[in-house]
Amino acid sequence: MLDQDPQRAGVFGNLLFNAATAALSTGNVARADDLLAEAQAAATRARTDHATEAAIFGPRVAALQRIDHTARAGEAELALQQAKTAPAPTGDVPAFWEAGHRLRLAAASAQARQDRDALAYLKAARDLAPDWVRYQPLGTATRRRLVDRAPRRLGDAFSDLAIHYGVLPRESQSHTATP
Repeated sequence: MLDQDPQRAGVFGNLLFNAATAALSTGNVARADDLLAEAQAAATRARTDHATEAAIFGPRVAALQRIDHTARAGEAELALQQAKTAPAPTGDVPAFWEAGHRLRLAAASAQARQDRDALAYLKAARDLAPDWVRYQPLGTATRRRLVDRAPRRLGDAFSDLAIHYGVLPRESQSHTATP
């Protein structure tokens, strides 16, 4: 953890992320939090975000992991609060990581019934990594949830996102009503 070599710190940090995910999946939220705190400390020492074949790691990446774990633990509103204080990237954070973060925030927003925010996050994810997000189940599930509870179609932007995430077929676009 005290290693300041970015690649070695990144590998160590990614191992901690994996262990935290395993702890969370077995219901051990406290253990997951401890592991993420250790990863955050290593990321702080690493100082910059970087992406290599060996690891994607750094202060922003560690913050995104914490937000993801908080949301997965059922704390949607807390995850949305944490996102407001996440540090900006200090180096390379791949677009698909940023897009995945937006998908998680979209799901948390939908869970908190903040549907306009959820749509904004889905759009941001699509804009960051359009091909990648199209195949992500979280984006499709979140978009489907929003479509299912929409009182009416909300125009072309609403249907464009539904089409992009595969919730509505392409031919549906010509049948949407505009507000």
